[in-house]
Amino acid sequence: MTQAVYDTPQEHMGMPLPTPKVAMWLFLVTEIMFFTALIGTYIVLRHGTPAQSPFKWPTPHQVHLIEWIGALNTFVLICSSFTVVLAHHAAVKADMKKATLYVALTLALGTVFLVIKAYEYNSKFEHDILPGHIGESRLPDPKLGEPTIALDTPRAIEREKHEHAVGMQYFHRVQLQLEAIKKSSLDAEIQKECNTLLDEMTAPTAAEGQAVVFHRPPSPAEVGTRVNEILEKAEAKGITLHLTPAIPFGNLWASCYFAMTGFHALHVFGGIVVFALILLMALIGRLGPQHATMLELIGLYWHFVDIVWIFLFPLLYLV
Repeated sequence: MTQAVYDTPQEHMGMPLPTPKVAMWLFLVTEIMFFTALIGTYIVLRHGTPAQSPFKWPTPHQVHLIEWIGALNTFVLICSSFTVVLAHHAAVKADMKKATLYVALTLALGTVFLVIKAYEYNSKFEHDILPGHIGESRLPDPKLGEPTIALDTPRAIEREKHEHAVGMQYFHRVQLQLEAIKKSSLDAEIQKECNTLLDEMTAPTAAEGQAVVFHRPPSPAEVGTRVNEILEKAEAKGITLHLTPAIPFGNLWASCYFAMTGFHALHVFGGIVVFALILLMALIGRLGPQHATMLELIGLYWHFVDIVWIFLFPLLYLV
C-alpha cells in the first residue's frame, strides 16, 4: 500500500524584499530628508522676506538664470531616467548588448546635464553672483522712516566702515573691478561711465605741500544703483561686464542656489561614476543577466536624482 507524504513547507523569516533593495530604499529615505530640508529652508527664506519692504526676492533675470536652459536640463534628466529603465529591462531579457547601450546613453545624458550646469555656474562667476559678493546696500527710504546716511565727512566714512562693513566690502570690490575694466578696451560709452564712477569713488590725491580737499565718495547703496544702470546698458549692447550687481536678498539667494544645485550636481556625478563602472564591467565581459538587480537599484537612485531636479527647476527658474 502506497501512502502519500506531504512535507510541511518551511517558513523563512525576513523582509518580503531583497536585502539590497531594502538598503537602497533606506538610503533614499535619508536623501529625501536631506533635500527636503534644503528645499524647505529655501521656501521659508523666500517667503519670510519683510512684507512691507519694497524689495522682493530676486527674479531669474536679475540673477542671470535662463528658463529654457533649465528646461533643457530637465528634459535631459527625464530622458536619462527612461534609458536606465530600458537598460534594466534589457538585462532582465538577457540582452546585455542593448543593456550596455542604454547604460552608455544614460551616462552621456548625465554628462550633458553636468556640462550645462557648469555653463550656468560659469555665468554666475562671470557676473560675480556669488554668496557674500552681491551688494545689498540700498538708499534709505524716508517713507519708511529710515534716516539718510550722508558720507559728507571723513569721520562719517570711518563710521560707515565699522557699522556697515558688508557695504564697504562691496564698495572696494567694485572699485577693484572698475580699475580692471579701465585697463581693458570696451564700448566707448560703457567705458566712460565706468571711468566716471571710478573717479567718483577714488579720493583725489594731492601733491606734496598742497592741501587735501575732501571728496565725498558715493555710498555703497549709490554705487550699487550706478553699477546696475551700467550693467543694464552693457547687457542691451551684448557686452559682459565683470561687475558685481546690487540685488536685494541676492547673497541669500546665491547661498541657497549653490547649496541646492551643488549638492544635486554631486549626486548626479555619483551616478555617472557608477554608470562608468558598469560600462567598464561590460567592456571586460563581466556584465551579465545576474546584474539585473544592480541595474534596478542604480535606476532607483537615478530616478530620485531626477525627481529632486523636477522640484528645483520650477522653484529656481519659474517662480
